[in-house]
Amino acid sequence: MVLNKLHLINFRNYRDQKISFHKGTNILFGNNGQGKTNIIESLYYLALTKSFRTNNDQNLILSSESFFRIQGDFTTEQGKKALSAIAFSASEGKRLNYNNQRIQKFSEYIGSIPIVLLAPSDLEVSQAGPHQRRKFLDIMLSQASKIYLHHLLQYRRSLKQRNLLLQQAIVDEHLMQSWEDALVQHGTILIEKRLEAIEKLDELVKKYYMQMSGGTEKVKLIYQSTFPFKEREKIPELYHSALKQNISKDQQNQSTSIGPHRDEVLLLINGKFLKSFGSQGEHKTFIIALKMAEYHYLQSIQKNLPLLLFDDIFGELDAGRIGNMITSLSQTGQVFVTTTSPNFFGKLSNWSGQTSFYQIEQGTVKQTERV
Repeated sequence: MVLNKLHLINFRNYRDQKISFHKGTNILFGNNGQGKTNIIESLYYLALTKSFRTNNDQNLILSSESFFRIQGDFTTEQGKKALSAIAFSASEGKRLNYNNQRIQKFSEYIGSIPIVLLAPSDLEVSQAGPHQRRKFLDIMLSQASKIYLHHLLQYRRSLKQRNLLLQQAIVDEHLMQSWEDALVQHGTILIEKRLEAIEKLDELVKKYYMQMSGGTEKVKLIYQSTFPFKEREKIPELYHSALKQNISKDQQNQSTSIGPHRDEVLLLINGKFLKSFGSQGEHKTFIIALKMAEYHYLQSIQKNLPLLLFDDIFGELDAGRIGNMITSLSQTGQVFVTTTSPNFFGKLSNWSGQTSFYQIEQGTVKQTERV
């Protein structure tokens, strides 16, 4: 998928900005605090209807204004035009239109504009707790499968209701059974979809890690459930049993301890936990490989190539490796990169991709010649 034009109104520090983008790599450069990441954030918001920097949409509105609007003009892989627009105000909430049709259920829209983001915060996927790895999987799979997103939303609703029951002094056993049945129904599908994805990601990460490191390290991804099972068809039965076995502990903690909301994705290097034993370089290389795997996973499922967003990563990641990554991916998809050093690409000896440069200064964007 290719973004041709972006129109921002009252978004962050952009009052009314129209930008024309091109195929290949689009470099957004400028000093810190000028609005480079805001453009990346607007694309992410347009694709996933939420920000990766804040949970409060009010923070995205330009100071003294009452709303913001983001519009993107795209061309699909099939050569068709696609128009997406999303707006937010405190009084009316979020409004989404795709190809001039009002979208009532955002879950039906997610995946229409597939997107992969690599930002400094993504290093937490390997360095922080299980929540970050589950979040990575959920975002990827929600874009790849409307079925997955449907069951994820239903699972979260069921989980919330069971947790509320656990907080009551006297539990309605019939109601508890009903919500546990729903948890198992939706949770089983989440686990199965995650297992399938991890198998594919494992193969891809191994491939890209070896390409970038050139070393002999062996990397692996393993999905770890909160209850043991060997055969997938036994998941519902064992899931039910695990919920029953842990009911006393759950009532004491007033929280559900069993299910995909507590599952883990183990990242291993040479048979050891990357989080505990990996060097900084190994963490960074693993994350690059994981993001390349995410891109190719979505590419294999979606009809449209994902947009690739790289936000301020040159201070975090090795120049040669990230250059090779962008070179490889820009040959097939459209890439957006923010940097304070536009000369970075001139230093890459193997850089030959189509590149467009945009200077960002105090909420204004100006396309420039190669610098």
